Amino acid sequence: MVGIINKYNKRNSSYELLRILCMLFVVGGHLIGKGMQITYDNTLLGGGEDYTLSRLLYSFCTVAVSTFILISGYFGINFNWRKILKIWFSVLFFSWVIVIYKIIGQNDIKGCLPYFLPIISNEFWFISCYFILCGLSPLLNKLVDSLSKRQLKQLVLLNCVVFYGWATFNYIFNFRQFVPDFGGGIINFAILYLIGRYIKLYGLVNRSSFFWTCAFIGNTFLMVLLELLYSYILHFGFTSFENINSVFVVANAIFLFLAFKNLHFHSRYINYLAVYCLAVYIIHFNDVGMPFLTDFFGLKNLHGISILWSVLFIPPIVYLVCVIIEFIRRTLCGRIENYILDAIAQRWKLN
Repeated sequence: MVGIINKYNKRNSSYELLRILCMLFVVGGHLIGKGMQITYDNTLLGGGEDYTLSRLLYSFCTVAVSTFILISGYFGINFNWRKILKIWFSVLFFSWVIVIYKIIGQNDIKGCLPYFLPIISNEFWFISCYFILCGLSPLLNKLVDSLSKRQLKQLVLLNCVVFYGWATFNYIFNFRQFVPDFGGGIINFAILYLIGRYIKLYGLVNRSSFFWTCAFIGNTFLMVLLELLYSYILHFGFTSFENINSVFVVANAIFLFLAFKNLHFHSRYINYLAVYCLAVYIIHFNDVGMPFLTDFFGLKNLHGISILWSVLFIPPIVYLVCVIIEFIRRTLCGRIENYILDAIAQRWKLN
C-alpha cells in the first residue's frame, strides 16, 4: 500500500482535504436529511431544539456538491474515457450487488430495476450529471479560452443572477422555478464549472483563509436564521435556502473553496484517501446503504446535542469503511477492468 500512497504524494493536499471534507458533508447531510427526518414543530421556538440544530448542521453540509464542481472547474476537466469508465465500473459493481440483494433478500424485483442501468436511470444523480459535465467540458474549456476576462466575468455574473438570484427570489415568494431541478442539473454544474475556471484564471478578492472561513460560517448562520424566521412567519419548516441553486449555498461554496485555496501542504495519506470520494458516495447513498446506516447508528433515536454525532463522528467512520470496501473491490476487479479497457482501446484505437 505504501507504493500506492507514494503515487499521490505530489498533489497539493489542501484541495484533496477539501474533497474529503465535502464527502463527509455529503454523508452527514444524508444522515440528517434521509436518516433522521426531523420535522418542524410550530408550537416550539425555532421548530424545536432538534429541528434547529439539525437545520444548522445540514446547512453546513449543503455546500458539498457545489464545492466539488468548483474544484473540477478550477483544475479543468480533461476528458479521459478511461477514468470515466473506471467510475462506471464501480457504479455498476455496487449497483448490481444491490440488485442481487433486492431480489434474493427482499424479493423486490420492481425496486431493483433502476439499478440495472444506474447512470441512465439517474439513480446516482451526481454521477450521471458529472458524466454529462465531462462530456461538455471540452466545449466549456473552449468557451472560456475564447472569452476575455471581462466577457467571462459578465457571463458568470449574468448566469449567477438568472439561475441563483432569481431562484432564491422565487423561493421566498413560492413562485415557480425557472429551472425546476433545485440546482441538481447540468445547468448549475456548468455555471459552477465556469466560476471555477474564472477563479483559476483571474482569481477573486485576496483574503486570508481565516477571512473566508469566517465568511462561510457567518453566511451559514445567516441562512439558518432567515429560514427559521421565515418558518415562524409561515408556521411550517422553510428550508428552500438550503437548495444548491440558492445564493447562500453558492456563496458558501466559493467561500469554502477560497479558504482551502490559500492553504498549501502535502500529505500522501490525505491524497490517497481523497481518491475514494466518489466510491464513498456510491456505496452509502442507495436504497440499501441508507436504511442500513439509519438502523445501525440508531439515527432516529438521536436527540439534542447527540445529533452532533451525525456530522462529527459517524461520517468519518462511514468514509473509512467505504474506503476499505472499495479497496477490496479494486483489488479483486482491477485486472479485469484494465483488460476490458485495453481491449476497448485496441478495438477503437483510443489512447
